[in-house]
Amino acid sequence: MKLNHKNRLIVVIFGLICALISIGFANYVAKQQLYSQKEKAYEISRAYALELKRDFNYGITRAESMRDMVIENNGNVSQLTFDQTSGLLMRDYIKLIELAPNGIITKTYPHRSKNQTVNLMANKEAAQVLAYVKKKNEAVLYGPIVLPSVKKGVSIMVPVTLKNGKFWGYVIVAIKLPNVYQHTLKSLKAMGYDYCLDTSKSPLTKTKTQVESSKGMGKKIKDSVGYSFKSGSLSWTLNIVPTSGWSVDKGLYTLLGCFITSVFLVVMLMVYLRTRQQKEALDRLANVDALTGLYNRRGFIKEAGRRFKDTHEQKATLAFLDLDDFKLVNDVYGHNVGDIALKDLAQHLKQVFPGKSIVGRTGGDEFCVVIPFEPDITRRLVASAIAGVQEFTAGEQKVRYTISAGYADYPSQAQSLSQLITLADMALYAAKMHGKHVAKHYDPSMQLIKREQLGFNMKNVSQGMPGGLLIYRADYDQADSEEILLVNDYLIHLFACQSLEEFLTYTQSSFKGLVYPADYEKVVASREEQIKALTGNIDDDVLFLDYHILTKDGKVKPISTVGRYVEDDYYGNVFCIFILPDGLIIDPEADKRKSEI
Repeated sequence: MKLNHKNRLIVVIFGLICALISIGFANYVAKQQLYSQKEKAYEISRAYALELKRDFNYGITRAESMRDMVIENNGNVSQLTFDQTSGLLMRDYIKLIELAPNGIITKTYPHRSKNQTVNLMANKEAAQVLAYVKKKNEAVLYGPIVLPSVKKGVSIMVPVTLKNGKFWGYVIVAIKLPNVYQHTLKSLKAMGYDYCLDTSKSPLTKTKTQVESSKGMGKKIKDSVGYSFKSGSLSWTLNIVPTSGWSVDKGLYTLLGCFITSVFLVVMLMVYLRTRQQKEALDRLANVDALTGLYNRRGFIKEAGRRFKDTHEQKATLAFLDLDDFKLVNDVYGHNVGDIALKDLAQHLKQVFPGKSIVGRTGGDEFCVVIPFEPDITRRLVASAIAGVQEFTAGEQKVRYTISAGYADYPSQAQSLSQLITLADMALYAAKMHGKHVAKHYDPSMQLIKREQLGFNMKNVSQGMPGGLLIYRADYDQADSEEILLVNDYLIHLFACQSLEEFLTYTQSSFKGLVYPADYEKVVASREEQIKALTGNIDDDVLFLDYHILTKDGKVKPISTVGRYVEDDYYGNVFCIFILPDGLIIDPEADKRKSEI
């Protein structure tokens, strides 16, 4: 008996997984082998670099011993004393030991053929290095340079400062290369490594110069591992690479061929799987909302239609719910946070409504639910869904929102799904007209509501007012207290500004920036006094404030304002202020307060 299609697919996938795991593991082992070799080479490079540093330090130590002798003799070193000390310090890798008071060589060991002085300051490059040595007051290596009778060498320059603090000059020790480190590099070569030693020649030189190379001067080694160190203020780098190169198992190439074969099989499998997945994905895209994971409008109507067809005698309620002021959430917090709000609302609805309910996102911020229960139960569920203020955290921000709902019953109010959707939609618009954050059950009188009535927005209202409109924060324990949230064009032009940006810049986005400085304290005191007297009666709790403003063109103008202290779901406590047009006085005590201010 042949394997069925499903089993054949399982065998193929299992075989491919095994092959891929084998290839991946082999590749991992090969990389680990290479890593291990380079790690070992790095440790060898480090060890030998430290030996090189030690070799140079031997020369520096001998130069510093000569410096100490000069200091002990207070700079007055006799030829005999110099010769005796130099004889003790000389080694096979040391070419010369010199004393250079103020940069002029006066004593040399071994002696020159002619007893003559050499002014190092006459050489521009040498003078710059000596100046650096004096400034840093530390031993400095200078090289590689050509030394007398030696092809290549390095000079160790040590500054000498006498006990009285007076700068005396320099001790110079010339080291022959490669004598000083020959034994170290030979040992490295014997271990089966090619090497290249580079240095910066002097502390004032940025580019590096090749000092030694096992492949010959001027030839670099590729794909090397190196270790850098500092000696005598010079930066040295020792790069090494195995003479035979980095080794990788030859079996890796065989595995590579296996990998190519496996990839081909995977591609063929992907073509097959992709065809099937595309069909499933298209079905899902056609019926499921990508953001929330709920049914989209098409999927919701399809599932609800199937449910109504199968259980046409069962009672049910269809409810439309949406997030109040969703555009404001997007504008204030950004579209990413708006998406989070929609997902939060979707999760909230799934938790509130029982598992038998059908929940879908049928529009931007509009959700629809079919609740298959008696009307009294569905009414409680809808009320529970919109109750309170929902809150979620996006990053460091806490975002709050409310929900409005409209719903209708089947079959008492509608005899078909399409009719039920229409009635519930009317109920939702009625809830919006009522002021939001409310649930409305369909009533025939709602057919009188026209959708155009919801067309007015805040901009239409604020710009249509015959006076100035100002809204600012009233939470005094916040850092952005008195921050201006909204103004209309009337107020912008009253302050002789041409745009909102210019107005906010002039007032520093603060209510305090609106008020003439001499009036501010009195305005705050009057405002606080009136707030304390608030009764909670919406007809009585109105604030009247009269003060002066200083416009951008330097004019001081008196204004009268009427306002209310309210709480907003998004901004907390705010003041909503209306600036009265010139000559209009609502508060009978306004003239008295103006005279007091």
